[in-house]
Amino acid sequence: MRIRHLFISAVPVLVLLVTSLSAEAQYGGPIPSAGPVFYNGSPGYGGTPGYSGMPGAAAPPQFLPNPMISPYDNMLDETYNSNGMWFRNQMNGFGPYNRPRDWFFNLDYTRTRTRKLNGTVGADNVQTYAQQVDPENDQVVDDMSFYPYFDSVPASVIPRLANNGIRLNGGFWNVDGTGLMFNVGWSADSSATFDARAAVEATRLPLDQVLSLRRNGGLADAAPFNLNGLTDLFITENFLLAPGTVFDAVGNQTFAQAPNFGTTFEILDRTVMNLYGLPIQLGPDPLNPSQGVTLPYDLQFIMQHRLNTIGSNLDWAFAPIYDRGGVTVRPVFGGRYFRIDEGFAFFGKSTLLSYNDNGDNDTPANAKVFPVGNGIDDDDDFIVDNPFEDGDQTFIAQEGANNLIVTSTMDATVISNLAGPEIGFHYELGDKRGIRLSGSTRLGAMANSERIRINGDNIGDFTTVTTDLATNTTQLTTMFDTDNSQGPTQNAFADSRNTTHISPLFEQAINAELPLFTNVPVLRDISLLEDAKLNVGWTFLLIGGVADPQESINWTSSPRFGVTPTVSPDRSTFFQNTVNVGINWNY
Repeated sequence: MRIRHLFISAVPVLVLLVTSLSAEAQYGGPIPSAGPVFYNGSPGYGGTPGYSGMPGAAAPPQFLPNPMISPYDNMLDETYNSNGMWFRNQMNGFGPYNRPRDWFFNLDYTRTRTRKLNGTVGADNVQTYAQQVDPENDQVVDDMSFYPYFDSVPASVIPRLANNGIRLNGGFWNVDGTGLMFNVGWSADSSATFDARAAVEATRLPLDQVLSLRRNGGLADAAPFNLNGLTDLFITENFLLAPGTVFDAVGNQTFAQAPNFGTTFEILDRTVMNLYGLPIQLGPDPLNPSQGVTLPYDLQFIMQHRLNTIGSNLDWAFAPIYDRGGVTVRPVFGGRYFRIDEGFAFFGKSTLLSYNDNGDNDTPANAKVFPVGNGIDDDDDFIVDNPFEDGDQTFIAQEGANNLIVTSTMDATVISNLAGPEIGFHYELGDKRGIRLSGSTRLGAMANSERIRINGDNIGDFTTVTTDLATNTTQLTTMFDTDNSQGPTQNAFADSRNTTHISPLFEQAINAELPLFTNVPVLRDISLLEDAKLNVGWTFLLIGGVADPQESINWTSSPRFGVTPTVSPDRSTFFQNTVNVGINWNY
């Protein structure tokens, strides 16, 4: 049987009214009253020595005939003035009002979306790949000026990052409206990836259909084409251009492992793609000191943004500065810790092949030339806009290269540890037993201890070679051998930097507590949910002066001249939008 607390609170009052009796507190034994006496010539009290045996000392409060605190006093009794009117809040301490504190807890699942990375991937103010292969600016092929040709790419093409997480917050409210609030949240490590090759392949027919149509002269049949787990890219990397493999310069060789895939040049024609370029500065290169180069990647161009965060804050809420009509506003003051672990990664692969039959008189011999895309399969190979689209072409291996695939990597990580004070307001609207809205606005000044690290390999100009006339041998102009199949090359690099500065913080949070569980069958019978509500909300967090891992890279590299990429901090605004759903308990 359940008895409402309000009824229990009224019982003592009803008994007093019905019986017209007076209740008397149990103070202990009465203290006899007596006039003053003297002890060694000094006044005492009640014929006894003074307190602590010292003559003339006053009696302690507990020995006075009337107690200083009555058991009938209210637990809370406060008087305040608002807009010229005086108000008095009282709480008598009976029944449900006999608790000095109200506790609350929230356990939420969170889904957070974070800022995108800024800037163009690579160095600024570098000549494009189209400029490199068309120095006379007379267009290598028609309409080249409107053609995306190994162009650089903004980091914003990486999809917006989303993290799953968990958050616990809670605290208590005192009867005078003050209270303590804490919050702990964690967003699990997550990543978002942009894969340029996958984006191109998504616009093509699947390879098994292409080879089936090729086998039957363009006619579809019901017989499946078994790829045996092979792809054009796998064959290119492991058979055609593998380290130590003699390149098939004629291009008519077929492979026993994949006899139905076609010849060397047919496989390469399907494999190499006009993906994106990476612009870099060359540093103290006497041959090209300022313009830099854009590196073309025709096998892979992948970028990744990754992030995880953890944070907590502890705030003291002062007595309300506004409490009327179900609206309560309290100032808050406390401290916060927040850690951001954010990273950027680049992975690129390029063949050291030139395919330039579509070039003109000023096109360099090492150029990769594609026809301008028109979305039409002009060469009837069931793939649109590949290198052979305008007719026969020849793939030529770069002279002096020990291997014909360059794998370039770059990884940058920023770890920001922020700690500092925060102030703001906490507000509530509604009944704590019904629907209640709550929120907070906070500002903070965070000491940001920041560590930026980068590492990678083969970031440099792999397109230009120099011939030694004395030995008649060639080598890369600004790089060492790029073969990293056995581990890092001499082009590998690493750098780090630690800094400390102040980062401003702003946070806006809104939550709604909905008493739904008591109205849902089965759930309302679960004792754990007896005093629980559904909690939903949204939080916006903004922190200034947080390093962007992609923008904090100095893309200057000429390994043969002792120059490799370094850390160059570049800070911008970090922000997150978080939605949460969970359970709220109030006790």
